[in-house]
Amino acid sequence: MSQALPLSLGLSWFRESCRAVRMQPLSYPAIVIFSLLVSGMLTGIPFIGTLLASLWMPYASVLTGFAARDTLAGRVPVYTTLIAIFRDKTSRYPLLILGLISSVWMEVDMLIFSTLGADALDKWKITAEGIDLASITSNFPYTAFAVMFILYLPLLMMTLFSPLLIVQNRQKVGKSLFYSFFGVLRAIGPVLVWVLIAGAAAFALFMGLEVVFGLLGVPQLFAFLAPLVAALFTSIGQAGIWVMFRDIFAGSLPDGSMPEDLESKDDGSMTRLP
Repeated sequence: MSQALPLSLGLSWFRESCRAVRMQPLSYPAIVIFSLLVSGMLTGIPFIGTLLASLWMPYASVLTGFAARDTLAGRVPVYTTLIAIFRDKTSRYPLLILGLISSVWMEVDMLIFSTLGADALDKWKITAEGIDLASITSNFPYTAFAVMFILYLPLLMMTLFSPLLIVQNRQKVGKSLFYSFFGVLRAIGPVLVWVLIAGAAAFALFMGLEVVFGLLGVPQLFAFLAPLVAALFTSIGQAGIWVMFRDIFAGSLPDGSMPEDLESKDDGSMTRLP
């Protein structure tokens, strides 16, 4: 991981991300949506919902990452990967610890945001018609938001690849966080290219659909299709994480043995045993 990666790799990553969705337009997005639905249901549980969603996050990352891997390898992605992870003690407990670290970090981050932005947040209004957007735009806590984002960014970099490093490369929690952070740092150029391309494509598609349906006089159809477009780009984003991981850590070998129902290949990847 000593050499920086070329910017052009960001375009290749985006193409590969789209190819995963194109190869399995139903099966792969279904797994991504499943992981998001589980996260949403866990978040809705009173008192402990946020914690449970944070604990679920690493497992969801491996599930969607391995689903993208299987899709790009020409296999149909399956949900049983999740069962394999839970059965594997070497992966199960480190992923729980990773989720706990993420939960504590996010709680502290949100506490700092609410403290720094308390005066502005108190001026936000909720009327009988719903949220008063004017009160939010005129009293948005920009400083608090900037501090929150700056504190969240290292967490994002450390946890982007750490679940896959724990399961695929059999790394300990601390080592996976370290390698994920510096893996993103090493590839920051093509990563930003990927983000810009994906963001531009999503914006262009959303705006294009809104304009087309507006000209046709059926703007309500945009509201119907918007969630589908969001699911599409969410799936592309999840596939992008696996593609980036695959190339950034292509030369890394596992630190230990693989799960019992997974087989290690010469290139460091894993496949399910028949």
